Amino acid sequence: MTRHLTSTQVCQLLDISPKTLYVWERLGKIPKSERDRRGWRVFSTQQVEAIRRYARPAAPADSRTTTGAERKALSGLTARNQIRGTVVGIAADGLLCEVVLRLADGQEIVAVITRSSLKRLGLKKGQAALAVIKATEVMLFA
Repeated sequence: MTRHLTSTQVCQLLDISPKTLYVWERLGKIPKSERDRRGWRVFSTQQVEAIRRYARPAAPADSRTTTGAERKALSGLTARNQIRGTVVGIAADGLLCEVVLRLADGQEIVAVITRSSLKRLGLKKGQAALAVIKATEVMLFA
């Protein structure tokens, strides 16, 4: 007998919202749910694994794995949008610094941080860094 999880259980397990799960299913991005005797949406373990693969695709082979220090620093964050890149430019003026991060595909992300944050993070041109995107803010981790 295959164990089934409700949509609420799937959302808790994968740390996604019920709305996200519903939209992915409606758009055909994930397998269509079944219905139990109550009419509730339920997912088999195989469907949950397919959803997990869609929600958290494997990292590219050339990306660096997260270090223990990074995991500790990121453990309290709720942001799932984490993008690895290389610092290609730093422009400092007064209290603020503009940091340009080039991604593996050539795109660039620009973050404005304080000069003290730049020093604390030890960011330097050519260094690998991690951009964590939450809402409209970008936080850099070196």
